[in-house]
Amino acid sequence: MQHGYCSMKDTVVDNIIKRGFDRNHAGEIHGTSYGRGVYFSSSAFESHQYTIPNQSGERYMFLVRVLLGNTMLGDSSVQYIPDGYHTTTNGKSIFVTYHDSQAYAAYLIIYK
Repeated sequence: MQHGYCSMKDTVVDNIIKRGFDRNHAGEIHGTSYGRGVYFSSSAFESHQYTIPNQSGERYMFLVRVLLGNTMLGDSSVQYIPDGYHTTTNGKSIFVTYHDSQAYAAYLIIYK
């Protein structure tokens, strides 16, 4: 899975490296169409669309290990995952986690 919202290495990226993904920031920048959690995609192209180039034109994306478990279709009303489920999805390539320990940033990819 990839996580593509990373714009400035000194802030967002460093916080993810130090503290992991934090669902408390859900909805601050991007929407919550499939639930109020941390969004990941199995499509690097899709994650790329959420990256923001820095002044040098570099973009940052994490390659992430995500524990999906049982997944269900999500919508904007999901704030807490119902019993028996672990993630929500759009039914295609987007997955939303609701527990910070479900995702581990394995690699940071820096590209132009």
